[in-house]
Amino acid sequence: MQAVILLAGVSSRFYPFNSAHKSFVKIAGKPLIEHTLNSVKKSGLKEAIVVVKDDSARKFIENINPSLKLKFVIQKEATGMGEALLLAEKYIKEDFFLLHGHRLDFEILKKEIEKKKIRADEIVLIAKKIQDRETLKKIGVLSVKGDKVLEIVEKPQKNIPSDLGVVGVYFLNRNFLTVLSNTPKGHYNFEEAVSLYAKKHGVKFVLSKEDNISFKYPWDILLLKNYLLSNLNFYISKKAKVSSSAIIKGQVHIEDGVQILENAVIKGPCFIGKNSYIGNNAVLRNGCDIEENCVVGANMEVKNTLIMENSKTHSGFLGDSVIGKNCRIGAGFVSANVRIDRSTVKTVVDGKKLDTGFKSLGIMVGDGTKIGIKSSSMPGTIIGKEVIVGPSTNIMNNVGDSTKYYTKFSEIVIRKNERIR
Repeated sequence: MQAVILLAGVSSRFYPFNSAHKSFVKIAGKPLIEHTLNSVKKSGLKEAIVVVKDDSARKFIENINPSLKLKFVIQKEATGMGEALLLAEKYIKEDFFLLHGHRLDFEILKKEIEKKKIRADEIVLIAKKIQDRETLKKIGVLSVKGDKVLEIVEKPQKNIPSDLGVVGVYFLNRNFLTVLSNTPKGHYNFEEAVSLYAKKHGVKFVLSKEDNISFKYPWDILLLKNYLLSNLNFYISKKAKVSSSAIIKGQVHIEDGVQILENAVIKGPCFIGKNSYIGNNAVLRNGCDIEENCVVGANMEVKNTLIMENSKTHSGFLGDSVIGKNCRIGAGFVSANVRIDRSTVKTVVDGKKLDTGFKSLGIMVGDGTKIGIKSSSMPGTIIGKEVIVGPSTNIMNNVGDSTKYYTKFSEIVIRKNERIR
């Protein structure tokens, strides 16, 4: 059997981390796609067909070298899953699995599918129960009878057929490709082909026991981070320098060249990448991922946060946040991560107000952004790439790329014995 992995899509909803494909985001020292390829390998598969947007994405994946036999297909335009799969058809020899590039749990889902008894002409998909109706309106939802799929209803607005959402992992065969090739082209022709196949042959679903993670918005990075950190093994490199007064507890992974100074507190799960620096009295807790060549300054508290490569912070608080690559955050910065009324955090994506569903959510900061001293941000704030935030600025709203955002001050100087006018 083979795996077909889709990596050609472009997501504006993933801003400000969508300069490259979202599965290229590095967590626990490796890009997400590398974690996925490793999961495919552990599942027993030896060959994968990877659909990418361009040659640079192909080269990026080739450099990972996951010991899998890889074939690449280029899909220049994001025209949907169906078209991507048909481009890969020339390399598909047998029954195969279809998945996205962030399926870190593929080996587990594959086992769940293989437990299902199916006929030779049937196909299988993974589903999960979703209680929130608003979420169901945004995804593919199954109409079912027993364990059989009658159809996939894409983004139902009124008559929602069930509480079963499509996860995005499928076990398919070449007969399905014939049905797909005869389905009219369109962004959702894959889902339409599944519905047609259900009528002609048969489609079954497996209700996954896993807590499946969606990956549409920048804050979803935190969920994937927590999934990976939960599987960390304790490790401290002999090439790391850890002060004797530092406190290290739980599942902690510390790589070569890391320096941890006096009285720092590291509570696992936590990953600290190569050559990163953790200052005096810094606190890392509740699932922190500090990638390589980063600085967490003295007296800095970091909670449930990913800091990407080559970014540096001073003192302050970062909670439930994602900081991009090559960022600079000045002393005294504080990210608010909980609303005063304690309701879920809302933000704006693609010009629309969106409920994130998170009770705690801080700031999302794009690559190359610099934030001045004594600044702060409101919960759920999204800051673009190459932004400059002035000192003592409260970031109340989202900020677009390549913007200067600052509070204007009026300087008042009163000399001795001078009257105020």
